[in-house]
Amino acid sequence: MSTLGNAIPRPIPASVADAMVRWPVDEPLVALIGSSAASHNPHSLLARPTETRRFDSLAAFLDSLDPKRACIQSTPPFGPGWVVSIAYHGGHELEPKAVVAEGCIHTPAVIASRIEAGMVFDHRLGRTHTFGETLAAFDDHTPTLHRSCTLGPVRGLERQPVYTEAVRRVVELINAGDAFQVNLAHRPSAAFAGSTRALAARLCASLAPWHGCYIETASASPDDIAAVVSMSPELFLQVSPDGHVRTRPMKGTRPGSSSADELAIAPKDRAELAMIVDLMRNDLGRVCQFGSVRVTQDRVIEPHGGTPAEPAVWQGVATVEGTLRADQTRQDLIRAAFPPGSVTGAPKVRAMQIIDELEQSLGFAGTHTRRGPYCGACGFIGDDGSMMLNVAIRTAIVTGIATAPGVVPAGEASYPVGAGIVADSDPESEWLETLDKARPFLDLTASGRSFTEE
Repeated sequence: MSTLGNAIPRPIPASVADAMVRWPVDEPLVALIGSSAASHNPHSLLARPTETRRFDSLAAFLDSLDPKRACIQSTPPFGPGWVVSIAYHGGHELEPKAVVAEGCIHTPAVIASRIEAGMVFDHRLGRTHTFGETLAAFDDHTPTLHRSCTLGPVRGLERQPVYTEAVRRVVELINAGDAFQVNLAHRPSAAFAGSTRALAARLCASLAPWHGCYIETASASPDDIAAVVSMSPELFLQVSPDGHVRTRPMKGTRPGSSSADELAIAPKDRAELAMIVDLMRNDLGRVCQFGSVRVTQDRVIEPHGGTPAEPAVWQGVATVEGTLRADQTRQDLIRAAFPPGSVTGAPKVRAMQIIDELEQSLGFAGTHTRRGPYCGACGFIGDDGSMMLNVAIRTAIVTGIATAPGVVPAGEASYPVGAGIVADSDPESEWLETLDKARPFLDLTASGRSFTEE
């Protein structure tokens, strides 16, 4: 086992991705990944969880949390707390009328890893610090098995005709007055073998997430979740210890090869975001002080993934903020706002019903009934009352038996992607938008490639 100490591990890794693949092979790992481009989240965290728990009920997990408790070891922005993955279907407990399709849920509602110590990267200042008892050394001689993985050819793209027909059906329902917008997803996947940390490092490097999260578990069956690799650009909920709340919904995507102006002037994408901003204002208003909920940043076009000079995609985003009422907690906020409005639609319950019905034919059936961690939320819930949760898009889910921390010799990786459907949506264009979002995963599966992180 690795030695413990409270000094910064040496040598300091060059990046979060580098640290992930050099993490000691016998130690479990969770990570939260920020970016210098994100003024509200410029830090990353790597930690060894002291325990990982699975909850079949979102309510049971929320009830297990203290609203706020003293945190004597905290060094901002992280201290002791929980790194979590909340599955999309946890929202069915909060909105029971949203369930219309039959089927058992095979994945936990919440995976929660407890951390008492960690290594924090400050991407603005280029500095690293630790809190608690941290690993004293990274492993510079990690076996290749723990630095590499293989992805087989992609499966699921043959569902294109099914997806475009489902889009047409959604447009019919919208025109009939059932909804204003519905987020419809499908599920590309590939055979997976090797290190989930290597997969996370590669996706982290290509997507440069503002709100990334990595959780690995001791999966014991072929259908168990072994790792959630969420490299999301989108903030769902951020709460400070004093109750300040922020959300940054995203709607509208264009490939980085296009211009930002193309997205900026697109009326369909502007309307999509406006609908979700109104939905999130309403959700926050259920638990925030009267008059405190406001749009603090109107729609802007941001580059995400790739490099600043050559982004992978352009995204439309707005910012909504508020202040929790004195009688409301983070748990109440989750109950009010989950699942995220940008990945359901509006009105939320009817959009969720349509999703539940149509996505059964798009890869979310059988063992993979419903979305699982995809379109849920991943992030950190601190003992000090803070919280930072992403919208779990750009998220790979690895299933299979883990023979060691982060190692799955024979499993599957899926990378669901979706698009917001509105009245004037073109089915073929929506399909192509989902492929733009899936590109980092599709590039890895193009030829059944094996890759090693050095």
